[in-house]
Amino acid sequence: MSNVTRQIIGIICKAYWNSSKVLASSTSIIQHRACHLLTCKIYHQQKQPHRQICDDVGKYQTNWNGGIYISGLGVSSWMRIKDHTCYTRCCYHSGRLGDAGAIDDGEPKPPHLQIRKSGRTIHGKDIEDEFQWMQEGEYSDKLQDYIEQENRFTRKALSSSSCFQKKLLAEMRLLDTRQQPIDPFYLRSSRYEYWREPQNDGSFLYLRRSICGDHKRQIILSTTDLLRRHNYPQDSAVTDIKLSRCQQYAACMVEDSASPETYNTHIIRIRDDGYEYTDVILGTVRFEFGSYNTVFYTKPSSTDSLRASQVWKHEIGEQSQDDYLVYNEKDERFFVDLYPTSDGYYICLTSSTMQTMTEVWLIDTDPSVAETNEVITPRLVWPRQDGLEYYVEHHCGMLYILANSGDGWQVYKVRLERTPYNPTLERDGLFSTKFDKVGGFEIVGDSCILSVLSWDEGIKLVLKSLTDPGKAEQEIKLGSEFCTINHIPNTDINNSDGFHFSLSSPIQPPIFYSFQPSTLSVAKLPGQEEMSGVKKFDCTRIKCLSMDGTHVPITLFHKKELTLDENNPLLVCGYGAYGLDVEMGYSPEMIPLLQRGWVIAYCHIRGGGELGRRWAQDGRQLNKPHTFEDFESCISHLHEAKYSQPKLTAAYGISAGGLTVAALCNRAPHLIQAAILKMPFVDVLTTMLDPTIPLTVQDYDEYGDPKEDEAMYETIKKYCPYYNIKDQDYPPSVYVTTSMTDKRVPSYGPIKYIAKLRRSKQRSSHSHKNGKPLILLEVGQEGGHFGSLDSDVQFNQTAKEWAFLYQAIGLPPR
Repeated sequence: MSNVTRQIIGIICKAYWNSSKVLASSTSIIQHRACHLLTCKIYHQQKQPHRQICDDVGKYQTNWNGGIYISGLGVSSWMRIKDHTCYTRCCYHSGRLGDAGAIDDGEPKPPHLQIRKSGRTIHGKDIEDEFQWMQEGEYSDKLQDYIEQENRFTRKALSSSSCFQKKLLAEMRLLDTRQQPIDPFYLRSSRYEYWREPQNDGSFLYLRRSICGDHKRQIILSTTDLLRRHNYPQDSAVTDIKLSRCQQYAACMVEDSASPETYNTHIIRIRDDGYEYTDVILGTVRFEFGSYNTVFYTKPSSTDSLRASQVWKHEIGEQSQDDYLVYNEKDERFFVDLYPTSDGYYICLTSSTMQTMTEVWLIDTDPSVAETNEVITPRLVWPRQDGLEYYVEHHCGMLYILANSGDGWQVYKVRLERTPYNPTLERDGLFSTKFDKVGGFEIVGDSCILSVLSWDEGIKLVLKSLTDPGKAEQEIKLGSEFCTINHIPNTDINNSDGFHFSLSSPIQPPIFYSFQPSTLSVAKLPGQEEMSGVKKFDCTRIKCLSMDGTHVPITLFHKKELTLDENNPLLVCGYGAYGLDVEMGYSPEMIPLLQRGWVIAYCHIRGGGELGRRWAQDGRQLNKPHTFEDFESCISHLHEAKYSQPKLTAAYGISAGGLTVAALCNRAPHLIQAAILKMPFVDVLTTMLDPTIPLTVQDYDEYGDPKEDEAMYETIKKYCPYYNIKDQDYPPSVYVTTSMTDKRVPSYGPIKYIAKLRRSKQRSSHSHKNGKPLILLEVGQEGGHFGSLDSDVQFNQTAKEWAFLYQAIGLPPR
């Protein structure tokens, strides 16, 4: 060690010992030759330093790479010396040294990868997986160490944008409208009025008052008290608040934040002088009140399953172990669910696959039937058959069945005693439609109402008279600027003539309306304020041509008077699975990007449900590649139309949408510069080959069974993102998030995906305007598949993701 080095070490140690307190509050990296400043963290990066104990001031030690380690008073610092120059980090915080987690130690080093090749043979073909060890329990300690390295790497990589993240977070909070102006719990009966009031801590009080008499307020539930009394974490979610028909009981579900997607049903007795907790039913998925003192609920057959397969009847006040099994679905492809008919006379017990088959049974809630523990026999409405989906309503002794028929939907009118229904023997269709997408189905008064989502014409209501079948259907257009409609339960128990709903879009918070079928009038409910910022943006609808000639819709949001000059940053969102629409409800997270000039594109690709059942069928199983072709074609079209260019384009996908985006990264990485994958389903092949993983069997409808069907195996193998990372330039930077408590998409899939992406040698050869592309993985220990229940935690995560986009694309944060 040279004399200069020895002098530097002495100066640093002396400065440290002589410092009785920190003088200022700042963080900087300082380059100098004498190192005569107060010492805090000293910049150093290396894999495995050789450390010795340093117990005296002025003593030093070396490591194999030429660094120096100094220790004193419990503070450890590293110094990198090269050409007599040291790089130190001086962290002047009030009374203490700086937080290393908030320090940018130069360019962070990615985690060290451990390769353990393993393989297996399927259909006579070998599959090699160099990171299979990550999903094997015997290596759990090594996996946890790798996860900690990844999380540390991601924190460091994004630390320089912390101020920008805080700015984004503040904007999202201002845009949050979760405290809705219209109370979704509001109900009015002949005796009481019910409502809820938000509290400062984010909890709710549920109250009622007598319509006649003293009008005294009465608390019927405090969510804070419920969580405290039953020892739940205070950030647990209390949902699905319902009243019994006799109004003597309320019930709700609690999702324990410590165990995502684990729900318990709590029953509350409402007394004149308050309320009391009575029964708790553990491990439920859905519940509905029957008559006076009965509750029906669904649950999985085992605690490790996500598939609700059983329906049980519970008598309030009795032990849950004495509950009666009403229905048990043995076909593993089917889920069971419950919903009441709008008149409350029946509970519909549905058993359905992901998107191809439905069967409905009716449970009578009449007190003479429901209050006894005798055997309950649900009434079958229409036997299951492949391709049949239907929904049931009841009105004045008649059943109304909405069923898919060819390219559209048919509404059937059936007498209850004529069930099970056989359409080949009976011709009693009320009316049929050619609409691609029906969003809801209601019987209101003497009218049947469908809410219809048409990509070309927007959302509209279709009204059909029940008393005058010969009268033509009437249509009420609600506006093309809206993207979603939600039906709201009738708020007046004694008035069945009204129908309430809300309309929204990514830039428009829900607006609540009332519709009166008798006058065809649509009225905006009072007490709602319009957001002025919404007027700054436009919604544009276009179509692109996919690779097989199919026209694919795209919905765009952007600032008014957009200039098509290729210089707009573009975020492209896609899903395309399970017959579900890409999420287009109100999104306070998206507006900060729009305000900064971004264009946000929602691609309605095949596999999703935007254009109906046929659209969904054309993107599943052997047709799944259509999903990826459509997404790729959408982005190419947006570039050709000069909305943006590849260097300013990012893709965004959640869950199965993450599969779509990850497939794009393999198929056409030149089209984007960055990608965000949240809880992505990227190791499709491994998951679908293992029927013991939750939801694998149920997913056969969507992806096929590659273990039994070689054609399905070959199809999945060709598009599975994990197995198709190959030797090519990978321009996009990637930010992947997952959770160790995700029960739907095993966390090892995203973790393996990032590890293999790092392994790709060609990735580091890509020239990026802001340095090497970022490959980031963030693994949480909580939240499950759907993330945290706390909106602030959600906003914090999105702020990191948007900051990542700016960093990856090279945009100045502002």
